[in-house]
Amino acid sequence: MENIIEIVNPLGVPRKQMSKLATRRYDSLAGRRIGLLDNNTPNADKFLQLIGERLQARYADITLVPKRKMTRMESDGLAQLAETCDVVINAFAD
Repeated sequence: MENIIEIVNPLGVPRKQMSKLATRRYDSLAGRRIGLLDNNTPNADKFLQLIGERLQARYADITLVPKRKMTRMESDGLAQLAETCDVVINAFAD
């Protein structure tokens, strides 16, 4: 029986992948409900607070709906925000 050692390169092979932006549903965020979903990582709340402040400076009549996920892996809160908000911003930070 031969002893065979397989060596795996952890870097992998880089590959290019084309992606498309989601179709815009609204010409403006004016008057919209904006969900801010914090994924419970360090500084995600600070990032979303900054984004919310900048959005409100540009669109005074928007409503911000902040939500913090209780776990980093699950999608808790996303379905609720998707049902009640026009737009959802999901933050990942560290």
